[in-house]
Amino acid sequence: MSKIVVITAADIKFKEMALLTELSAKNLGYKTFVYDLGGLEYGIPFEAKISVQRGAKIPSKPSIIKHAINLVDHNDIVCWLDADALLWQPINELLQCPFDIAVTVRLQKDEDHDLPINAGVVFVRKTKNVEPFLDLWINKCSSGVSDQVELNNLLNVSTRDVDKSFIKHDIKIKLLPCSVYNNFYFKNPQILAKIIHYISNHRSWWLRQTIKKIPKQPSQEIINLNTISMYYHIANKGQLGDKIG
Repeated sequence: MSKIVVITAADIKFKEMALLTELSAKNLGYKTFVYDLGGLEYGIPFEAKISVQRGAKIPSKPSIIKHAINLVDHNDIVCWLDADALLWQPINELLQCPFDIAVTVRLQKDEDHDLPINAGVVFVRKTKNVEPFLDLWINKCSSGVSDQVELNNLLNVSTRDVDKSFIKHDIKIKLLPCSVYNNFYFKNPQILAKIIHYISNHRSWWLRQTIKKIPKQPSQEIINLNTISMYYHIANKGQLGDKIG
């Protein structure tokens, strides 16, 4: 039976966040791989190029995903989460969705975003066609600085294309809504969000500082976050604070 495996990667600067990302996935029953980009002192050591430029972060992201693809079974899905993202609810419905790669697309506005795809969450199914695409993405990143920019250039989609599927580079691509699978819209209700992403300009909303401001419905969100909070609270001798009430 096919399964979803969650992966993330971080260096010492994101160690605290990576721990919570891992716990959020494990709490929902998903196997996880954590890639140590330097200083984590646990996980899978990985030499990676890291950039501070906009949209870059981890240009080695496709290389890490390719490594993880070789650790899972055929037709399994590798779910990449940036280390500043949390998995709130199960995403098993994606196992029934036919795609080789699924990416998340931003909300449509009056003018299209210059980077419609946010690559903080990427789903890659292990199929015979996916590795050549990952190699293409890796090659593009080797001459650039941004996994996100290069992925957008390769797929060339619009925010108007959300929920659509299409064939490109010999793979089937599914466009998922950021509002559900990669939500960083903190000024809007996040009730339907399954993955929350604390992107750089929203980092102040991160769990450790504002856990009580996170929407409290549905109840599974509270159960999930309470459990994460409890484990983290114990592991760090109370640094996180009280559980949600």
